[in-house]
Amino acid sequence: MSLADKIWKGKRVTDLEQLMIERLAEAGRQRPWEAFVALDDVLDHIAQDAERRLAFQAEHPVAPGIG
Repeated sequence: MSLADKIWKGKRVTDLEQLMIERLAEAGRQRPWEAFVALDDVLDHIAQDAERRLAFQAEHPVAPGIG
């Protein structure tokens, strides 16, 4: 969840990504570099649109007292 939150905002956190690479490599029985290549492409794709998402979010602030 933490990685998803960071990348949605366009932030790359090396230690967090490395942990995910290790887990993906183990689960997929891949070499870590193979997991890195796949994950890096996905994260780059998601992060490249972060500014637009954050600008949209800023245009729609949560009103006090709702929720």
